[in-house]
Amino acid sequence: MEALYARAVQYIKFNLDQAHQEARAARFAAIAGMPIRSDLLQKEKEDVEADQLGFTGEGDHQDEEEKEEEHVNEHYAGADNFGDGGKIVLEPFERTATVPENSPAGTKIHEFEATVFEDTIAITAVTSKPETEFFISTFKRTLQTKTTNKYTVEIFLNNGVSLDYEWTPMYLLTIIISGVHTPPLSDHILLFVQDVPDEQCGVQFQTPGGVTVHVKETAAPLSQIYTIVSARSAENFTYTITDIVPASAKDEFSVDQSGSINIPMNGFRHHNEERIFELHVTVTQNTETICTGTLRIVVIPVNHHPPIFTSAPITVSIPENQGPEYYVAKVTATGDKVHYHLKTFNPSFQIGEETGMIKTSYNLDLDQKPGLAVNLLEIVAFDDSYLYSALANVTVYVTDVNDNDPQCTPPILVANIPETTPVETTLFELTCSDPDYSNTNLSYTIVANDNSYFKFKYDANSVKVNESLDYDSAKMASLDFQYTATVIVTDTGRPPRTTTVSMLVTVTQVNEFPPVFHGIKTFSVPENSPANTWVGTVNATDADWVYNNVGFSIVGHDPPIFYIHPYTGQIYTLVPLDFEKIDTYTLTIQAVDMNYNLLFDSTQQRTSYAQYTINVENVNDVPPVCNPPFYEEVIYSTRADNISIVTLSCTDKDSSFLNYKIVGGNINNRFISQRNSLFSRNTFSYNPDGISDPTTFELRIEVTDDNGISSKVQLTITVIVIIHVIPWSTTAPTTTTPSTTITPVNKIVTVLDNYWKPEAWFVVVLALISALAVVAFALLLWKCLSRTSCCGQGSPQNEIFQHLLQARPLPQAEAQKGNEIGEKKQLSSDNPLSQCFDGRAIDPSMSSIVF
Repeated sequence: MEALYARAVQYIKFNLDQAHQEARAARFAAIAGMPIRSDLLQKEKEDVEADQLGFTGEGDHQDEEEKEEEHVNEHYAGADNFGDGGKIVLEPFERTATVPENSPAGTKIHEFEATVFEDTIAITAVTSKPETEFFISTFKRTLQTKTTNKYTVEIFLNNGVSLDYEWTPMYLLTIIISGVHTPPLSDHILLFVQDVPDEQCGVQFQTPGGVTVHVKETAAPLSQIYTIVSARSAENFTYTITDIVPASAKDEFSVDQSGSINIPMNGFRHHNEERIFELHVTVTQNTETICTGTLRIVVIPVNHHPPIFTSAPITVSIPENQGPEYYVAKVTATGDKVHYHLKTFNPSFQIGEETGMIKTSYNLDLDQKPGLAVNLLEIVAFDDSYLYSALANVTVYVTDVNDNDPQCTPPILVANIPETTPVETTLFELTCSDPDYSNTNLSYTIVANDNSYFKFKYDANSVKVNESLDYDSAKMASLDFQYTATVIVTDTGRPPRTTTVSMLVTVTQVNEFPPVFHGIKTFSVPENSPANTWVGTVNATDADWVYNNVGFSIVGHDPPIFYIHPYTGQIYTLVPLDFEKIDTYTLTIQAVDMNYNLLFDSTQQRTSYAQYTINVENVNDVPPVCNPPFYEEVIYSTRADNISIVTLSCTDKDSSFLNYKIVGGNINNRFISQRNSLFSRNTFSYNPDGISDPTTFELRIEVTDDNGISSKVQLTITVIVIIHVIPWSTTAPTTTTPSTTITPVNKIVTVLDNYWKPEAWFVVVLALISALAVVAFALLLWKCLSRTSCCGQGSPQNEIFQHLLQARPLPQAEAQKGNEIGEKKQLSSDNPLSQCFDGRAIDPSMSSIVF
């Protein structure tokens, strides 16, 4: 406030003549609630005189003036710190503004920026001294983030504004900003009204209520009270006081040719109460009325008894961070209408002018401003005339409160390290401090979760590895390979305050372990298995995460017979195998882990080798082979049973042992096979009265292999052995028993595969053609028979026929099956037809006649 007063005095210096300076200063002192600083007025007067006399020390005076200005600004700049510790911060802005006196409503006077943390502005307001409703404020948000809102606050002239430089050349504006959840904050702007020369009377002067001017009864005689028209061109105006209330003061006031109304020549005499004089003035120019108005002069009585302090504490202690408007102390002085002020401006404290109550101007924070610890306040008590005063000193001690958590750098600890990082390796350098004024000691504690117990430790302002770290586990994979912990930093204040620093350590992969083979290493596969037949599965594990991430391949396998799946390890055949060629294969299997370090490098992959044996199982897939496959022998019916008739020559690639069995043609069971040899039982019978064996046997011998592996798989081959038996004749009585010829019975089986039904005309044509063919064939046969003659019994041709009949007799056993039991027919041996070849041939195996 004192700084504003000093600026006001300086402003008056450059805008008023010397005669009016004291009155203007007194008026502004009354506006701002400050005492009249006679020392400053005297200094200003001296400066004016020095300027008028042309002193050569102008530069020195200017330097002193600039220093005084900097000193005032320095003190006043602290006033914008009223929000420290709160949630509203005002950006630096100019504390002064200028507005022409003829500015209309809506004119913007000033603007500045305000930042609100974790809140929003609810309302802004503007008050002024002297009190008016000429000013209004607005705000608008220009930036919004998650925790911060920035606003532009603007001050405008309100509706009904009426500025008058002649009456009020300056205003002290107080801006109040209130958040929704934040206490109101305030700051000040000194507004100068700029004179606009015109030929009109003051605006307020012409209002019905007129202009009211407060003047102390001790004001100097003839000093200016009010100027009706300030324009220099108004020198030809005529000013007339038409009426004065009360009428007794008619001769005390006058108005000069410049339009100024001054203090009476004898001044104001002392009175205990206020006195009011009302002057009605008319301004004319060449008989034309320019304006009329009213001037109310209020004379304020002055108390001549100096105040005396009756209650003023010497020292006071308050805690820091109690916010603005915090009660500090109260001083009391005797006297009527005592006014309390700080002799030396202190932006941290304020005193109620009428109450004497000392409060903080803003939140006092020793951590931000350690100089606030000790404050000496010089308090001046003025009487109502500001001519007499008393002085008291109050020392205010601001004590530290442990209200700040320790601050650490960095605020969060993040690192990526290999899983093989050695123990005692330093991961983080942590720097912490206590921002409190007392600056207490700090203690550090690492709080770990289930995954990071004992993994880290705090030592010498750093976080180090305490135990070996692990990457290769499913638990770590579920945690995204991260260790989390918290460093708790605690100060020793009362109560203690803590700060937590989160720690996140990501472990990166290191390929540590080679693959290890497990399980059987010998497989078997049947020969002749088709391609892509599964042989077996190679099992290998890798202790690195991801577990068992192994790739397989066969090394040095040329030509390729087998294939291994690179991921599953399953071995398959590429071609059919042949036991008879190769019965065992040895494969070198390579297992390469697919894991790698954080950055891929094929040279870091680890490889293992193992030998696997694949045995080819023999499969009975080749039937026996007999060479020759057909035998024909002639024996006598008396051949001994221990003499081999035929020895079969058979071999088998799959087996060294063969089984031989007679499966057909062994009529009356006359033969037996012993391994690969065929023997006779020597039981042939050619008794006409009994069983008569055939003289030709067609034996079918089945040769079966036996490889001893599986009895379910057997292959066979059939060998045909034809044996002609020559009956051995002995001396025996000749009988007249005629020989019996057995007529074979042929069994015909008709199988209908397809059925075709011709049309009627085709049947008729076919019948005619068939009849003609039969007739032609009958004629041909008749001619042939008529030319044929039969041969006698003793002719050579007969003997040949007889020999043919004996060499190829019909099988007797087969003929007997087709006849009725006991039925026998005897053919005469001397019948000529029986010894003649009748053109028929009998197939012994089919028992059918072929023409």
